[in-house]
Amino acid sequence: MKFKVLLIFLFFVVSTFSQSDVYYFKDASSSFSYKDIDKVEFKPLEKDILEEKSGATFWFKIPANKTYLSYIFRIISIRATNAKAYQNLREIKKLKNQRYSSFKFSREAPIYIKVSSNFSAYFPVELNTEEDAAFKEKVQLLIDGFYYGVAFLVILFSLNYFYFFRDNSFLYHAILLASLTFSFILSDGILHLFNVDEKYIQFLILLNFTVLAYFASKFANSFLLLDIYYPKVKKYTYTIGVGIILFVILFLIFKKNELYITLGVLTAILLFIYWFLGVLLFKENTHTKLFTFSYVIILFSGIDFFILKNFGISLFETNATNLKIGGFIQIIILSFAVLYREKDLRKYNSLMKKDIIKFSKEIEQLTVQEESIKINLDVLSFREREIFNLIVSSKSNKEIAAEVNISVNTVKFHVKNIYGKLNIKSRKEVLKI
Repeated sequence: MKFKVLLIFLFFVVSTFSQSDVYYFKDASSSFSYKDIDKVEFKPLEKDILEEKSGATFWFKIPANKTYLSYIFRIISIRATNAKAYQNLREIKKLKNQRYSSFKFSREAPIYIKVSSNFSAYFPVELNTEEDAAFKEKVQLLIDGFYYGVAFLVILFSLNYFYFFRDNSFLYHAILLASLTFSFILSDGILHLFNVDEKYIQFLILLNFTVLAYFASKFANSFLLLDIYYPKVKKYTYTIGVGIILFVILFLIFKKNELYITLGVLTAILLFIYWFLGVLLFKENTHTKLFTFSYVIILFSGIDFFILKNFGISLFETNATNLKIGGFIQIIILSFAVLYREKDLRKYNSLMKKDIIKFSKEIEQLTVQEESIKINLDVLSFREREIFNLIVSSKSNKEIAAEVNISVNTVKFHVKNIYGKLNIKSRKEVLKI
């Protein structure tokens, strides 16, 4: 088993395209076509193209090579849908049912691939032989399937605990994890395998932004008990949530890339706030510590991949694989956090059950005492009961004497008899009765 894993690892390392096989050219003014692109000077592609969106078009060149093998060139980005390939002044059609824009060709003549995007200029590419490309795609789909399977099991796990404990944090965790998993499905190009129209994919991406933001808020508030520790935070985070919804609507109307970037920034700020609150509450309990640890990798790699790359920056050289690793770690650690929370719930429920039993016994004792008091009150005469009620009303002896038209000494005489019959010693005990 270890040997097979090692082979797969070596395959990914070795199968990465040779830098000498791929060249690129930045057409800043987008003025070249496939007819005259062969006249420009291409540079060796030493790393993934990453620039701030500038409206430029990028060309890739794969030189001719004396080989009988067929090759496949892939642009590993769902944003690079506007891609075309040419060989011998003829267009090469995209391969169908592929996760990313892919082209198959022989290398009898140079191949030129034209790429542009309405979003940031981030174009990671792969060049492999047809056999290697097919094998690598199968391995990647196997890894993706494993991740999605684990995520699905954890979602079921959380829904199961929600059913038994009726704690909304388990439900919010399940929906949040489903939203995160769906974002990976979108970025992995899985929907392209089923030829889903690009405009529907774009709509699903925007919808997933709102779902992710909403249930991240609900989960963090419930899981970290923020209503207790930081009740005012909810007002500010909900304001950010409203802003996210607003920018989704604006992007659907105006289709401006700046709105999309702002949408990503707001979502990142919201998630960062909840992670930071987890840091502030780090010492409160075990599941808060696990919550904080679980979000570190996926949060910062997500900010790097989805936000900073839109500005042509990358602090960690994050790619889809890094994100998947961060997501997998988050699933595992957060599952343990849910287990610890479930343990705390059991402990809390047990203590609450004991308190309820204790409280019920106290109520029962008070009821018995109340019934005995009612019986003792029956031994009072009409005049004594009348004076007793005035004592309960906090009347003084002088006030009672004036109200019932008797002397103060007579009132004192009745009070003494009341105390004797009810076996009490002061007005304070009368008020308790």
